[in-house]
Amino acid sequence: MKLSSKNFDTRIDTVYDAIVVGGGMGGLSAAIYLARYGLKCLVIEKGKGRSLWMQDLRNYLGIDPHVPGRDILNHGTKQAIDWGADHLRGYVEDVTDEGETFAVKVKIGKKDSVYPVFRGKYLIAASGVIDVLPHLEDMQNVYDYAGYTLHVCMICDGFDMWDQKAVLIAATESQINAAFVLNWFTPYITVLTHGLCNVSNDMKQKLAEYGYPLYESAIAGFVGENHQMQGIKLTDGTFIEATTGLINMGSIYNNHYLKAIEGLEWDGENLITNDMTQTTHERIFALGDLKKGLNQVSIAVADGTLAATQIWRNIRRQSSPRKWEENIKN
Repeated sequence: MKLSSKNFDTRIDTVYDAIVVGGGMGGLSAAIYLARYGLKCLVIEKGKGRSLWMQDLRNYLGIDPHVPGRDILNHGTKQAIDWGADHLRGYVEDVTDEGETFAVKVKIGKKDSVYPVFRGKYLIAASGVIDVLPHLEDMQNVYDYAGYTLHVCMICDGFDMWDQKAVLIAATESQINAAFVLNWFTPYITVLTHGLCNVSNDMKQKLAEYGYPLYESAIAGFVGENHQMQGIKLTDGTFIEATTGLINMGSIYNNHYLKAIEGLEWDGENLITNDMTQTTHERIFALGDLKKGLNQVSIAVADGTLAATQIWRNIRRQSSPRKWEENIKN
């Protein structure tokens, strides 16, 4: 069922078997499996997640490489609802561990917001990350190229940068090291810091040894047309010819609602999980970008399958077996 500010009260007294925070690839995968296991689940999706910005999904088995992420999300959402999952657009403000259930406080609506609390036995954290983009006065100029010829994931899109003139945009010196991995795909790399860090002499020397130019001025804008980048103009007037680029400026983790919960083990901003994506809290699972591991759509989808299956196993083992008599019709 699709929930909103108009009908969410019909589910306030429901105790879900699992509440999924995040309706991206991993969260929807979990919801589809939970629903097909006959479990009650609620997906809470804030919108504008990482998958939405993928203009082409070129490395996923069985999918047309030109299918955008938003189409897959729309299809997956419909699929989950059709099989019985509830879906709500909202922002998870807080999660409280009540012992047998979690109380999940949600903000619904940007104006005249309401803050209902939903309860579930298990929690699946699938809220992911959002990549940091270079901040320009005209952010639309960034959005015109991000996800097209300006990439945020080398593993996903390195192939599409093969032997092109590329820029690497980094905010710290450690992030500049990505240049020495990106050169597997192309050696024609120019490094930009957008004026955000001071580069040491050692790093400057290393870049020079590889032949990679370094520019420390801020970016004024991206130049091109129809989402195809042709170059970058800096605030000092420099123009750098480039047909592609990698933004390596870090990510913001959407994990605030988990920080106060006891029993979770972290590795930086990532949650430690077992082979079934179960965290060190037995009733919390973490998927995709929130757990330690590889940040890929294929991994997140598999994680959703694993989490839902382990939750089903746990609930099934605690339930009374169904007997033949239940199915006899008079």
